[in-house]
Amino acid sequence: MVFQRISVPDEKENLMPMDLANVLVRRLGLKRKESRADHAMLMLEMLKYKKENIPIAIEKIAQILGVSQSQTYEELRKWRTLGLIEFVKMPVGQGFVKGYMLSGTTVNRLIDKVEVNFKSFVRKTRRIAKDFDDLIGLEAVRQSKEPVKEMQGQDIDKLKEEIKESNENSKKEQPKEDDKKE
Repeated sequence: MVFQRISVPDEKENLMPMDLANVLVRRLGLKRKESRADHAMLMLEMLKYKKENIPIAIEKIAQILGVSQSQTYEELRKWRTLGLIEFVKMPVGQGFVKGYMLSGTTVNRLIDKVEVNFKSFVRKTRRIAKDFDDLIGLEAVRQSKEPVKEMQGQDIDKLKEEIKESNENSKKEQPKEDDKKE
């Protein structure tokens, strides 16, 4: 995730939806650096299609972005990672219409999705960081008690098991983080 501090242009008297779409696309880092794709136009078009509850086929998205169909999948990767769009299959008559749709009806709803995904990412990263700190801390304690020697495979496995037991004991004492409501 690459977020950029891009502001709304102050020099313009009347801002148009395209101006704001460009700012949002750049702030969220949706456009790949080397790409010539028009993500702001895609955002505006997808909002129109979402209001009509019509999924957009990949061919149409490629046309809106102004890139090849194969490059379109690369361009949509960040949109999907942030939870802004989803692939849907909707029944129409006897068949189905497949395509991509925004996951929210307004840009504010989309930003809510980004926020939820980002918080989840940070929460999981924090858990990894805690395990890392615990591992380093236990290793430092061991080295201060024992003569300096290289850890072998069995020692590392034993250390991992001690960390796992320590984490399980601390989880029993504290309510689960996922159970806490923000």
